[in-house]
Amino acid sequence: MLIEIRNDVYFILNRIKEIDKNYKIFYNTTKKHFEIHNSKQKGDSYCLTIPFKVLDERCVSLVRKSRVENANEIFKEIDRQNEEMNRKKEKEMIEQIEKEFRKL
Repeated sequence: MLIEIRNDVYFILNRIKEIDKNYKIFYNTTKKHFEIHNSKQKGDSYCLTIPFKVLDERCVSLVRKSRVENANEIFKEIDRQNEEMNRKKEKEMIEQIEKEFRKL
């Protein structure tokens, strides 16, 4: 069940509506988290889940970051993180192989 949040202590709803007036915040009582929906979005209105227990500045930042206009930057950031993880795993594998080779 979704409960629409119509006001909040830190005016997060107002700040999110400054980004896009069609955004709405709901609390999902089944999943126990906040969700952002856009009433003008075609099909399903769901946009994203807020991974925080409270509505605060982090929510506003997350909504800004997740906007479609920022998709290219988000994909670049994901690619950079994946490359870094791959380099780290490769280094660990080489170290493990060298360690095993020294035992022989």
